Amino acid sequence: MQKLIKEPLVQFVFIALLLLLGERLINADEYTYDQYRIDVDDAVLLQYMQLRAKTFRSDDAVQALQALSPEERQQLVGDYSREEALFREAMSLNLDKNDQIIRRRLIQKMDYLVQGFYDESDPLTEDDLRSYYEANRENYRKPASATFTHVFVSSERHSVEQAKVIADELYRTLNDAQVPFENAPRYGERFLYNRNYVNRDDDEIASHFGDQFQQQVFAFDTSDQWQGPVQSNYGWHLVLLVKNTPAYIPSLEEIASNVLADAQREQQQQTKREAMEKLMARYQVLDTGGE
Repeated sequence: MQKLIKEPLVQFVFIALLLLLGERLINADEYTYDQYRIDVDDAVLLQYMQLRAKTFRSDDAVQALQALSPEERQQLVGDYSREEALFREAMSLNLDKNDQIIRRRLIQKMDYLVQGFYDESDPLTEDDLRSYYEANRENYRKPASATFTHVFVSSERHSVEQAKVIADELYRTLNDAQVPFENAPRYGERFLYNRNYVNRDDDEIASHFGDQFQQQVFAFDTSDQWQGPVQSNYGWHLVLLVKNTPAYIPSLEEIASNVLADAQREQQQQTKREAMEKLMARYQVLDTGGE
């Protein structure tokens, strides 16, 4: 033991420990004060306001902070201080260890921070908007739609042949009497779905009547005459078609607000992806599961 004590390295470490202990004892009040002191300035409050609002527009946050009354600022300082005190106490008790809820919350906060890089992106120009629209035109295609009423004859209550004969007779009756749109419910049988279809998409019509019916109705021209009979999955129909709008792609001017929202969303996602790629570039991922 005496030989060990005489070693220079041991003596050096012992002296260093004594100096560190003495400094801590002399400045004990200062260390205690630092541990329980919460410093709050504008930078701290700005960050706190943005995190709490889940937005990262620094200019807006500065304006909001400057607009606070003394009472409102004191309230904000109090809110931050209480949260900071709770956070420090929780950390001192190691409550963050092996806690999946805290892990998820920290991941969410980092995700918000990464999203904040979007605020630094250049605003989209009219050329940007037009380029995005041209590249994604098909996403804005409006489906074909039709407005019609129909008179139905069921092929379940009758045989298919009998139902067709009844439908042919109704065809003559409806056109001879020039039955208008609103009087259609006086004829035929009750249909499973609707009697009148106003500006209904082709997909909905196909789901109610079947693809064959949908294709034939959209092949008709609008007319004040009843047309058919048209066969569906349920029977035969006489159709009075008053509007038939083919599928089309609206011009950019018609849907500019929708295109702008979609383009901004894509720009935000791209900015976030780039930020994540830069972040992940710092890390080396090793999959040791196969070893």
